[in-house]
Amino acid sequence: MTEPESPQPAAPSVPQEPASYIAGVFPGPGHALPNWVTEPLLGLQEALKMPLWLLIQNGDEEAFGNIGPATCAGFFKARNRITVDGPVGLVIDSPGGSAHSAYRIARLFQRRNREFTVIVPKYAKSAATLLALGADTLFLGKDAELGPLDVQILDPEREDVGSALDAVQALERLSAFSLSVVDQAMQMLLPRTQKKIETLLPLVLNFSASLVRPLIESIDSVDYSRKSRDLKVAEEYAIRLMTRKSKASVEDARTKARTLVEKYPTHGFVVDSDDAKALGLKLLPPDADLEPIIDMVTELEERRLSLVGPFLAGE
Repeated sequence: MTEPESPQPAAPSVPQEPASYIAGVFPGPGHALPNWVTEPLLGLQEALKMPLWLLIQNGDEEAFGNIGPATCAGFFKARNRITVDGPVGLVIDSPGGSAHSAYRIARLFQRRNREFTVIVPKYAKSAATLLALGADTLFLGKDAELGPLDVQILDPEREDVGSALDAVQALERLSAFSLSVVDQAMQMLLPRTQKKIETLLPLVLNFSASLVRPLIESIDSVDYSRKSRDLKVAEEYAIRLMTRKSKASVEDARTKARTLVEKYPTHGFVVDSDDAKALGLKLLPPDADLEPIIDMVTELEERRLSLVGPFLAGE
């Protein structure tokens, strides 16, 4: 009688390596993201039920620290990763950059997606605000902010970047000042002199003109025209993005765009969720808790790290 065979010992289990994830454009393949980055992104992706793209920019990388040609080219190179006619979410944490590049990226998603969602955990300023205006759905974190759309231009004389709006508003303020001088002078002189309006008005107008003429003559008309045109670029891009996929009227979009371009005193002005709602932007409460994402982008800011492109399982 043969003895029964002894059971073979089970093969030792091999622990599974956790899946690695990358930002498809920068830093790209071969640079696995740490768990403290992937876990909140996976949670957001699951909650929103859509693939995520990243535009988290912190300025230190010359090419990918803001929205510029390299960022735009990277998005277009990876465009086959966009699910055509499906939903997609873009996480933006960016200081802005080129309006032309931001518009191209927004239109890239608008042309391909049934539902283009933008998530702003902390901030999307300047050209990043322009990009966000192209979304069908816009989610802002509780303390997130957008910003004005006034174009920033390098001033060679001051060796610094300034707003194109400075020159435009300077002329508007000179005009308002000259009218206020006429008004105040007439109110003072009419009761004191008992002269007729038609007698005093030429004198007052000449006085007002003499005050502002040196300032007006110091304005470079070519430079003024160029800056006015640059502001118009941001306005027209915003109008196109807001009307291409929505039912918003052109006039309504123009009002919103003009407000974002012209009505804020500085480029860094904070446009929070309350201001955005008052402006008429359609904001929805996020379907997911954004606090882990806010913590993640804050840590990236502190480490001066940027993540750009589709959020992908490593290959």
